[in-house]
Amino acid sequence: MNNVLKALMADSEEVRQKYIDRETLLYAVQRTITCMRTGVVLDVDKAVMVTTILGDKRGAWVLTGEAWDAMEEWTRAKAAEIGATLEVIDGRKL
Repeated sequence: MNNVLKALMADSEEVRQKYIDRETLLYAVQRTITCMRTGVVLDVDKAVMVTTILGDKRGAWVLTGEAWDAMEEWTRAKAAEIGATLEVIDGRKL
């Protein structure tokens, strides 16, 4: 059963959101193919999609989990400094 159907049949909003996040990450990995930082081929189970939101502007990166781990602290600090919001979908947690 695909993630969209599982989301429609989910018993709770939390479970529904996990399936939607998984489908979103899968689409991003299929479109991007390689990590935007390291060039390593992405695996949806280990990939992380980071979306920055600043006003009406949005930007997204798809990275390996290791690449995100290496830059997470700096990225969160920079986002807070400029008043941006981060949305993170981590395939390792789905």
